[in-house]
Amino acid sequence: MLLTAMLMRSQRAIVGRFEQAGITRAEDARTAEELGLKPGLAWHQLVGHVVLRCPGEGRYYLDLANWERLRRRLHRNAWMIGVAVVVLLALLLWLRAAAA
Repeated sequence: MLLTAMLMRSQRAIVGRFEQAGITRAEDARTAEELGLKPGLAWHQLVGHVVLRCPGEGRYYLDLANWERLRRRLHRNAWMIGVAVVVLLALLLWLRAAAA
């Protein structure tokens, strides 16, 4: 879970750099080096989720619609995991009370 949080933070930092530079169209695409970024796991995940798009020559731009879709999906998944944990804890407490 800590690794996931660290990756999400790195992804937000990468997306923030693209947003600050206004690189949201193929015509504006830049290389990671031009943005002062070093591609790593978070970068490659964003490319895999098509949040960072490559129109060619190792240049990338931010697809804001896909970033919002990814964020919504991650938040929904986190919410569902939280609900599942609460339900499991309630079930465990109920079973312990019933056994006593």
